[in-house]
Amino acid sequence: MRKLPPSPFKGITLLETKKLPTPFGTVETPSVELPPVKLPKLERRHGKALAHALGVDLAGIVGVIPWVGSTLADSLRRMHTEEIRKILTSDEFDKYARWDKTYPDVIALIRSRIGV
Repeated sequence: MRKLPPSPFKGITLLETKKLPTPFGTVETPSVELPPVKLPKLERRHGKALAHALGVDLAGIVGVIPWVGSTLADSLRRMHTEEIRKILTSDEFDKYARWDKTYPDVIALIRSRIGV
């Protein structure tokens, strides 16, 4: 897998520390910084499944074509979903299908992989 460049947001301070006067003395607030963001590690097959999940989501764009769009979009969704089913194990696909009921397919696949 290719190495990603370091995050440009690493170590960015959103709020500096402040000293607030109170009747009980001065209070210093902590600084608020962005936490280091780590991307979930995906195997090669999960990357392929993610590409097919993106295809399922983008099939909705085809669905707006008059007369034939909905039929074509359903065919594309079915085709990509079957490919996802072939790539993932049955347990992984069950987790994906559970999240797929409420989220777009790409987010559902990511959520099923990172266990959130």
